[in-house]
Amino acid sequence: MGRGYEFHDRFRRSQGRAGAYFGHVRQAVHCVSLMIFRSPVHARLPVMAILLMLFFAEYAHGMTVDRILATVDDQVITFGDYRLFTREFIERASGDAVDERLLRQLIEEKLMAFEAKRRGLETSETEIEKAIEEFVSRNNLSQDGLESSLKEDGLDLEKFRGIVKEKILISQILSRDVDAKVLITDSEIDAYYREHKREFLEDPEYVELKAIFLLLREGSSLTEITDMKRRALKIAGWLKDGANFDNLAEEYSDEPLRSHRGMLGRFTRGTLIPPLDQKAFTMNPGDISDPIWVGDGVFILQLVSRTEETYKQPAEVKPLIYELLFKMKREQVLNDWIKGLWEKSSVRIHQS
Repeated sequence: MGRGYEFHDRFRRSQGRAGAYFGHVRQAVHCVSLMIFRSPVHARLPVMAILLMLFFAEYAHGMTVDRILATVDDQVITFGDYRLFTREFIERASGDAVDERLLRQLIEEKLMAFEAKRRGLETSETEIEKAIEEFVSRNNLSQDGLESSLKEDGLDLEKFRGIVKEKILISQILSRDVDAKVLITDSEIDAYYREHKREFLEDPEYVELKAIFLLLREGSSLTEITDMKRRALKIAGWLKDGANFDNLAEEYSDEPLRSHRGMLGRFTRGTLIPPLDQKAFTMNPGDISDPIWVGDGVFILQLVSRTEETYKQPAEVKPLIYELLFKMKREQVLNDWIKGLWEKSSVRIHQS
C-alpha cells in the first residue's frame, strides 16, 4: 500500500467517515452541474462566497500562500487553497489551525478530479456555458455582475470556467464509477416496506367511546366503596342486557359525562389513561366493558366505533424507498471507491 492509503487509514481511525463528507461532496459536484445551479445564493453572503466554499481554489490568485499542507501526486495543496475551500468555517476559526477532516475533503476532491482526467473524461464548451448561464440566471446576475463578483474573489471568467469544467468532470466520474454500481431491486424495496411499515402510516387507529363515570369521594369508607362496586356491576349488567346507554349516563354518571349523555370522545392509541386505553382497543363496536377502576373512581365503557389504521400503499412510496436505499448503498460504494483512489495515489501531508 502507498503512503496515500496509510494516511487515509489514519484519518478513518481518528475521524471516521463523517456523514458531512457525503453531503459536502454531493453539494460541491452538483453546484456546478445543470441542476444545482438552480439553488439560490444565500442572501447574506456575496455570490461567489457561496460558490467558493464549495469549489477548488487552485485557480485563485491575489492571496499569500504561506505554506504547503499536502501534495497529491505532483500537485500541491496550500493553506491558501484550504482557506478558500473552507472559507465559511475558517472565518469562525482562530489563527492558522487546520481541520484535518476538512483537509481530507479537499484532498479527496483533488483525487476525484485527477481520476477523471486520468480516464480521459471530457466536457464540451456548450455544457460549461449552459452551467454558467444557469448560475447567472438563478442568481439574477448580469455578465458584468458575474465578472465583478469573480474579481472580488481573485478570479476572472476564464479561471471560473476552469473550475466549472473540473466540477462537471467530477460529476461524470461519480456517475460512472459510483452511481452506476448502485442497484436496487424490487424485492429490496418490498422488504424495506414490510420492515418499516410504521414509517408509512397515513391515518392512525382510533376509537370513539361513551362512558359512565362513578366518582369515588375522597375519604370514602369501606362500606361506600363496596356499595359503589355493586352499583357499577349493576349498571354494567343493565347495559349488557340492552339498556339505553345515554339514559343511564344521564341518570347515574357523575360530571362531566352526565351532561354529555356519556359521550367521551375519539382517541388514538396511547392517549387515554392506560387502564382505559388497554381495554378500549380490545373492544368491538357496541361492546360494554366491565367496570374499570382508576384512581378516583370507576368507568364503564361502550365502544361506539373503531377505525383501523391505514398505510400508504407500496406503489405510492416506492420512489421514496428507492431513494432511501440508493443513498445508503451509494454511501458504501462511494467509501470503497474513495479508498481505492487513496491506495493508488501518492499523498503527503505536511501538516502535523
